[in-house]
Amino acid sequence: MAMLAAVAGPGCAEAEDYPAGNRSTMWTNGDKFRIGSFRHMSDIYFSRRIRHPSVVSALPMGEPLRLRALDDYVTDSLTTGFLVMKDGKIVYERYALGADQHSLLTSWSMAKSITSTLIGFAIGDGLIKSVDDPIDKYVPELKDSGYAGVPIKAILQMSSGVDFNEEYDTEDSDSADMWDATIGNNDDSFTEVLQDLERGGPPFAKFNYVGVDTLALGLLLRKVTGRTLSDYLSAKLWEPLGMESDATWNLDSDERDANEAAFCCINAVLRDYARFGQFILNEGAWQGKQLLAKTWVHEATTPDMNQIMPGHLHPGWDVGYQYQWWIMPPDQDWLHGFEAQGVNGQFIYVNPEEQLVMVVTSAWPNAADGPRWERLHSLFWNIVKALR
Repeated sequence: MAMLAAVAGPGCAEAEDYPAGNRSTMWTNGDKFRIGSFRHMSDIYFSRRIRHPSVVSALPMGEPLRLRALDDYVTDSLTTGFLVMKDGKIVYERYALGADQHSLLTSWSMAKSITSTLIGFAIGDGLIKSVDDPIDKYVPELKDSGYAGVPIKAILQMSSGVDFNEEYDTEDSDSADMWDATIGNNDDSFTEVLQDLERGGPPFAKFNYVGVDTLALGLLLRKVTGRTLSDYLSAKLWEPLGMESDATWNLDSDERDANEAAFCCINAVLRDYARFGQFILNEGAWQGKQLLAKTWVHEATTPDMNQIMPGHLHPGWDVGYQYQWWIMPPDQDWLHGFEAQGVNGQFIYVNPEEQLVMVVTSAWPNAADGPRWERLHSLFWNIVKALR
């Protein structure tokens, strides 16, 4: 394999300038510990290894992309890594704020798109018959919960109808309580959290973005495969795609049977996120071998119900959703494609029309930041035009 030279971003500081915090200080001391902690999540919280193979797949280098706006963005946007692949070749790769090509950069909710991809593999393996099946057909632990009778498809579309509030700008939310009880303090398991949830409305009636839906998919995968999510991910993606580094996945405890946080917290190097994005761009194929059905990739990235169509998720926002992927409007004049997104500025953007994959990891101070989101996606459009 020809190793590619990783380039530090303009003004990149040494890693020791951005130390990792602990479970408390990473959230309470501004930039001081948040930046470093986002590349040390498996040191701060319990995690399980995702093993990579001995033979690594090459990522060839293309004609370098030179775009001043891109360099400027990396310099002043709390970006830790930015990688652009055009036609399967790296044309831009930069690291900053103490990160480098070996850093395990946290995914946050980009992991949701990986979890949904594992559902596609489980269907291909014959372990799940259909997304139209109710989840409790496979997970009897959920028969007395709000997920009883809920189709897997509704859960994939964040439309399960369970009663759960996910607010990032307040500590008084169900999602904050769930984090503290599981990953944060290791008092409860994810399974216990799911069993306590109640029904808030009918499936498919409303889009409600909640991490517990992805946790339910993770429990489904564990039941039908008989394996941990980390082991199944290694077997289905990390090994076949020739990932270059072990990754980790955060857990709800340090017990042997601990559950992965299916909704977040895969920690991987930037290039391996790019390999995953390229695999999805290739419609489930890698190096000429079809690993995942093309039909699944198309289904997973094409909204097909009213509540998740572009413009229907939230007032004033024209983005859509499907199986744990965010969908750009097909009739939009400037930016097409779909992407995995994570709070605080994590993105895997895939544009089949332009044969383009972009991966961005960041340490934004706020979980959701509309102006930063708009600036980044305007930059994506400039990159599209520059590479045409």
